[in-house]
Amino acid sequence: MKIGILHRSLHTTRGAEKMVIDLCTGLKKRGLDITVITQNIRANVKNMFSREGIHFCDIGGSPIGMKYWFSIPEVVKKLQKHVPTDLDIINAHNFPSYLVGYKCIQSQKKPFICYIHEPPRFFYDRNYFREASWSFKFFFGFIRHLYMYSDQKAVKSSDLVLANSRFTKAKIEAIYAKNAQIVYPGIDVEKFSFCDEGRFYKEQFFPNAENVILAVSSLSPVKNISMLIRSFKYVYKKLSSCRLVIIGRGREKESLIKLSKALHLDHAIMFIENVSDKEMPVYYSMADIVAYPPLMEPWGLVPIEAMSCETPVVASNEGGPLESVIHEKTGLLSNPRDPIAFSNALLMLLKNEELRHKMGKEGRALSEARFSLEVMIENFLAAFRSVL
Repeated sequence: MKIGILHRSLHTTRGAEKMVIDLCTGLKKRGLDITVITQNIRANVKNMFSREGIHFCDIGGSPIGMKYWFSIPEVVKKLQKHVPTDLDIINAHNFPSYLVGYKCIQSQKKPFICYIHEPPRFFYDRNYFREASWSFKFFFGFIRHLYMYSDQKAVKSSDLVLANSRFTKAKIEAIYAKNAQIVYPGIDVEKFSFCDEGRFYKEQFFPNAENVILAVSSLSPVKNISMLIRSFKYVYKKLSSCRLVIIGRGREKESLIKLSKALHLDHAIMFIENVSDKEMPVYYSMADIVAYPPLMEPWGLVPIEAMSCETPVVASNEGGPLESVIHEKTGLLSNPRDPIAFSNALLMLLKNEELRHKMGKEGRALSEARFSLEVMIENFLAAFRSVL
């Protein structure tokens, strides 16, 4: 079976990009012929694809800001030219890849599957650009409807729509009036497992810390890290030996550092930008709790990675975490808009080592049973067979 995987860019190895990379390697190991068509690919991912025998094409270029929106028609046209004509199935992930798939099926008449990680917030969430400049809002308002029309047309033309969660499925059905099947993103549970090296990291970097809270996230407003820092203020008042580690990068980093200083927490909070995929299980194993507070997150790999490493999670009680974290069994769900409520959930686990250990074991079992790469690949294969 020959599968074409379309995604705008694979320049990072987190989130949707990580899931697409894992999907490609997992399908290849099952004997499928995989071709990846994208705008750009990170160098180490190219090397891995070459070793695995995965075909790929990256056309280069990655404009930002308003230039990105102007570049979409040309990018779609270039990507379409590199889609092989002998594919059995075209599988597109996220906008504007759907547009490439739609263009291809006009001439190739191939089964077309859209995997929607999230309907584009910049089209369908009116609050997404509330902090943007008036000039950008004016410009974007002009082209938004044009791209929304194209997005709708492409998704509705697909033979099958897959969603990463029930939360996303409900949005798809409301926005596109199209039924969707759920295929949860999976992780490598062998790679993400508890390791003793985490204790060494804790002793080395936090010799005087009794507890460590870990957050792994891009630093943008919807990830809600500012609320977590405010929540940590209440935790620190009761447990001054606790430390908060934030792994990630993004445009909010400087403002978050300023916030931690304003709250007199800069000595108790560590920001780390660059952590390799290989090191991530060590950091998860180091932490007593992983905090995950995003607003209306469609899914999120962080909770299942943490649980797979036997670390309990305190997560938002909305969006994807409602489906990945079992409240009071593998972690706790709390209001991401209420710093005090979130801090109470953190404190409840920080003060109960036995409960943390029990939740960690339950989280590991859940990750193995429902969120492994093997389960995800099987579900994708079933979806592919259903359209042939």
